[in-house]
Amino acid sequence: MIKNKKQYTMMKKQLEELLTNIWDIKEILQKENNIPLRLQLGTFERGLVKLQKELEEYEKLTSKSLSWLEFDSFKDDMNKAIISFRIASDISQKKLAAEMFIQEQQIQRYEQSDYLSASFERILQLLEALEIRMILRKDFKKDAFKATPANVWELNDKIRKRGSILQIAGEE
Repeated sequence: MIKNKKQYTMMKKQLEELLTNIWDIKEILQKENNIPLRLQLGTFERGLVKLQKELEEYEKLTSKSLSWLEFDSFKDDMNKAIISFRIASDISQKKLAAEMFIQEQQIQRYEQSDYLSASFERILQLLEALEIRMILRKDFKKDAFKATPANVWELNDKIRKRGSILQIAGEE
């Protein structure tokens, strides 16, 4: 994930170099069939797709056209969400550090480790500084049993064998 303008500029340069390398390899492959070069081309093309995706994500976050951002903890990493919120809010690492009364280098270290080194208290302070509203939700009915015609008879047999409906953990 691109975390600041400096990284974005470096990635843009890498993209240009990668495109040039891909173009050069394709030129050579038109003249000769070189298996190792074909494999290298495939690697470069996969890298190109990944790089373009990261650049597009950063450009979207910095476009100022977002009205909201949402992350689902089952699908996305919380640490990526925090960095994305900072970028989309147009808050530099330096400005965020000032709001939190810490050094800019500390924010850089946190982001370098994807906030895994930050304490829970620091994460809460960070969320407050970024004005992030967090909603925690658990679906308690997700694992709820649903009787179906297919499993009713099987369950009935288990209950008869066990002698009760309630099963204590560890029993079978």
